[in-house]
Amino acid sequence: MAFITKITFTLLLLFAAPITSADFAHASSFDKSVKDAYAKPNDDQGNSKKETAKESANLQAGSAGLTFMDFLRVILATIFVVALLYLLLRFMNKKSKAYQKANFIENLGGASLGSNRSVQLIKVGGRMLVVGVGENIQLLKEIDDQAEYKEILENYNGRMDHLLQPADILSKLKKKMNSKKNEGSGGSSFSLRLKEQLAEMSESRKRTFKEMEKKGRDTE
Repeated sequence: MAFITKITFTLLLLFAAPITSADFAHASSFDKSVKDAYAKPNDDQGNSKKETAKESANLQAGSAGLTFMDFLRVILATIFVVALLYLLLRFMNKKSKAYQKANFIENLGGASLGSNRSVQLIKVGGRMLVVGVGENIQLLKEIDDQAEYKEILENYNGRMDHLLQPADILSKLKKKMNSKKNEGSGGSSFSLRLKEQLAEMSESRKRTFKEMEKKGRDTE
């Protein structure tokens, strides 16, 4: 522990030494400039004007160069991030495909037909099955035609590859940003609709209770 504290102390001294020397040099130069100003005031005014003109010119040139470099860095960083996301998604897609092939079962898509009912297209090994899912699972059809089999697989693979395109990724990000903005602007309208629906539900419950009470009285 003592050895670590010694090392940190020496490092602090090494970092502080150039700062203190720079401050000392700046202070000495400032003292000399004050003495020269008292000795030669006219020369000082001329030199100060020249220095201000040079500094303004240097600042203008430097600002223009910095803005261009910053713009170029932003473009390069954006391209790098998009390329990295694209490669990462491609890698994840390949991993998921390899995992699905290892399991010999792959879900190619489906369509909902109501509450808890859907039709699913499943690839099991080298067979393609159309399955109905509801209260039970039922085999509807097996695709035996090789041309139809290849066409379905090509469409599925093309759709998966299209989802990983950089333009599609950017469009999805824009849609998410716009949806968040719309949700923020439409938050008040949603709360009003929710209140109206709750009020309607409470009124309908009151009506049903009243009707049940009337029926009970009539039966008595």
